[in-house]
Amino acid sequence: MPVVVHTQQKHAVAGSIQPVNDPLQPYIPSAEKPWDTSRVEHLYRRIGFGASLAQIQAGLAMNPSDLIDQLLDNAANLGLPDPPYWAAFTSDDYAADPDLRFVHRAELSRRWLGEMLDEGIRSKMALFWHNHFVTELEVYDCNNYLWDYFELIHDSAFSNFRVLTREMGRNSAMLVYLNGNLNIASEPNENYARELMELFTMGESNGYTQVDIVEMARSLTGWQAQMYDCKPPYYDANLHDTDPKTIFGETSNYGFTTAHNLIFDKRADQVSMFITGKIYKYFVYQKMDSSVINGLASTFKSNNWEILPVLKQLFKSEHFFEDSLVNAKIKSPVESLLNIWKSAGVNSQQITNNDWWDTISYFSDQLGQYLFNPPNVAGWPGQRAWINESTLTTRWSYGSVMAYYLSDEQLLREQLRDIAKNLTNNSNDPALITQALVLHFLGQNLDAIHLQAAILNFKAGIPENYYQDGSWTLDWNEAPYQVVNLLYYLVRLPEFQLA
Repeated sequence: MPVVVHTQQKHAVAGSIQPVNDPLQPYIPSAEKPWDTSRVEHLYRRIGFGASLAQIQAGLAMNPSDLIDQLLDNAANLGLPDPPYWAAFTSDDYAADPDLRFVHRAELSRRWLGEMLDEGIRSKMALFWHNHFVTELEVYDCNNYLWDYFELIHDSAFSNFRVLTREMGRNSAMLVYLNGNLNIASEPNENYARELMELFTMGESNGYTQVDIVEMARSLTGWQAQMYDCKPPYYDANLHDTDPKTIFGETSNYGFTTAHNLIFDKRADQVSMFITGKIYKYFVYQKMDSSVINGLASTFKSNNWEILPVLKQLFKSEHFFEDSLVNAKIKSPVESLLNIWKSAGVNSQQITNNDWWDTISYFSDQLGQYLFNPPNVAGWPGQRAWINESTLTTRWSYGSVMAYYLSDEQLLREQLRDIAKNLTNNSNDPALITQALVLHFLGQNLDAIHLQAAILNFKAGIPENYYQDGSWTLDWNEAPYQVVNLLYYLVRLPEFQLA
């Protein structure tokens, strides 16, 4: 069945964007491309998980370039995430209570979801790296390895890709997941070396041979992590192959660092094109624009593999704000769930019931995005793979639950009332209020037929004469519940599935 109906037609040409002279030239607001609510929301939904009304209003008052600098610089300067008290726990620490492992994992999952809701931008970038340098908790099964991995993808989210790649190769979770701990001089294991080239740096069959994989594996021997005791990784020089290796046609006694560096020194074009292509597909659109990728790749290389300059160039570009790319990307499960709360101005401190967080984790898992456990080393494919006949109807149900939670707490209900008042100057016109709320929660307007249905859903339950004589206002006790009722309708629209 078609997943996106009337919206799909609107964005059918998003993959065949008409080129401009320089698609990476900075976006400058104009009459044709105004810096308006939909574009501010587009920015926040792509680099994070959406925006509150306060963030949208502040963004509208800023120059787009300055806003992007501010958001990315703030995210890049957050520093190391604070470790939980169990960050260094080994198997011995869980011996008395093995189930405590799962309690701590749930704590970290709630924490990450809360950070996605509050801070958003670094969390979104960390989620990108989680889907690039894939590991599966169910495979390595150590909580301190989970924390080491979580810390690395957050601390290095905007830093240097060459360094991140090297550090990932000796990360405890990765050593176990891709058998780096089994890679020893007497019996090299090619698993990590293969994925290092194929999935992590260059792309499949793109600049390397089977011989290069074998020789790379030999170069990376010696690093160990023992999942059975969950103790920190270590380097054993006795397990490293000290004989010469030939990689990319060059022979030397490569070791862990020099072998990683060789990829960037000898295959810079392949690495830069592959990684910027993945960034583009994650943040912009599934079908890549080659002229944009060429420009980003050049920036990546000229900035010595720093990630932040690439992101700034992309997000500030004329191309990023093209009409055909706004609301053209299917939300991931986590995005679709958290975006409702983010638009409602909810922060993590307001969600004191852990069951709510655990419900989001469960919903995301059921929709195909199990945090810390992607399906395989290639990660979640994204875009259309997120939605099928089963998951679409489940998305409707789960979205309704997220909206219902907003009606379950008085503070959150009052936030919905305040949003409606703020957007409309405290109007008592249900049509005007509905239209404003639709734009706020969807980031786009609806066609006349669907807007009329939205108005009817907002008005439902209140006799028509109260609207006609003007006695109904947003101060009525029912008003926040009316906003929630509108959300029940909106989460079932194709438009809601898009960011």
